[in-house]
Amino acid sequence: MKDGTGILILITMMAICGCAADKQTAAPSTLSNVGVRTSFSPAAQFPRGSHYAFVQFAAASDRGEEEARIEQRLRASLSNELKSKGYKPGEYSDIDFFVVYTLGLQHEIEVLIGKSKVQGNEWITALVAPNDYVSGALLVQMIDAKKMEPVWLGVFNADVALVSISERDKQERADFAVRELLKQFPPK
Repeated sequence: MKDGTGILILITMMAICGCAADKQTAAPSTLSNVGVRTSFSPAAQFPRGSHYAFVQFAAASDRGEEEARIEQRLRASLSNELKSKGYKPGEYSDIDFFVVYTLGLQHEIEVLIGKSKVQGNEWITALVAPNDYVSGALLVQMIDAKKMEPVWLGVFNADVALVSISERDKQERADFAVRELLKQFPPK
């Protein structure tokens, strides 16, 4: 009877929680205010097995090591997610669509202003406090290689915590952003 009860509990848990062994679906704790928006051309075709290539722009000479690592993480995440959807990297002569991506970060500060009156004189005090988050946006665009026209656009927005995290955590954050963004790719 114990074996039957254990199996019944396992089946019930799978039914309640879902039995798919999907990748992480919850946002990493270092991301908040997550938003995803996509747009596409209704005529766009992305059959399985299509070939893609990344478009690489000239790197800025003042780009630091961290920016280079961010780009490597994003490219690895994009490659893995596109591969899981049946797309393959190809040579430029055999490309169906190009993948263009960029990352934007906006650092924010808060200015707190206080007004007080001391012995008849008014004083204004300003305190500048850096925010613990930066607003980040990952923009991915698919361009039809034959027509050289954009056919799909996706934007992943999130507030990114400015905390020290491991390289593994940074890769998980990039993987989550790309996975959420490409849920809407290819368009149906």
